[in-house]
Amino acid sequence: MFPFADDTRSYSLPIWVFILIGLNALFFIGSYSSGEQHYMRTLFAYGTIPARFFQADAGHITFEQDVQEWIGEAGIDQDDWAPPFFTLISSIFLHGGIMHIVGNMWFLWLFGDNVEDRMGKLIFPVFYILCGVIAGLIHVAVNASSTVPAIGASGAIAGIMGAYIYLHPEGQISTLMTFGWYWRTVQIPAFLYLIIWFGLQLIGGFAGAGASNVAFWAHIGGFIAGLLLAMLLKSMNLLTLYPGDRGHSGFREGPRPIRESFRSRIETPRRKKYVWKD
Repeated sequence: MFPFADDTRSYSLPIWVFILIGLNALFFIGSYSSGEQHYMRTLFAYGTIPARFFQADAGHITFEQDVQEWIGEAGIDQDDWAPPFFTLISSIFLHGGIMHIVGNMWFLWLFGDNVEDRMGKLIFPVFYILCGVIAGLIHVAVNASSTVPAIGASGAIAGIMGAYIYLHPEGQISTLMTFGWYWRTVQIPAFLYLIIWFGLQLIGGFAGAGASNVAFWAHIGGFIAGLLLAMLLKSMNLLTLYPGDRGHSGFREGPRPIRESFRSRIETPRRKKYVWKD
């Protein structure tokens, strides 16, 4: 299932989404600009390595012999590494390849504009970083002995998705479905789509048992953090709500039934998402 649009309207330009996409692209290009060895030094120096958080020797860790020889050949020196807790932030802006960053930035673009619009320009960047840090801490706690650097913005973006499902459960996600050579687009309620996504992360987290190169528990932690933070911000009246948002007058608790959602799509013209202002 590939989501490519939603019908939840934004009422302001997503400045921070643009900035975050730009920063991620800039760091990605910078990490690869001087070759593979420079990239690997960056990954180990600024990626989140869980084992470093539990070492008394200033975050220094011991690798297996073959890995130790390999990082030595790459010129990787632990004395040059960022402090472990700083990597919870720096790792959010590192990615492991073109498909990794493109996938993350697409989900940031798809869901981030609406969340930024409701949270505002001051709260949203703090929310984004906080979700990423919490996601990183959950990954560290679950994989305490791991010496593999964890990188990527997916934990922070999972937080955005958690906020989205709370604020816009009645939204519709336009999704590309493929069955072999056959494909078509369908409208899936945001609540259902994100519940399915979260369920897949849970399955991956429990089934992976540390063997997967996907940080499922970071996704899970980020999603729950985003959901809870959105609830907290709403209870503090720090969100701007519009028609269709949870908490706005006329909102009906729970998502629209799938059949009703489909019927409304037939009876009413499809709304354009990226029309900024009346």
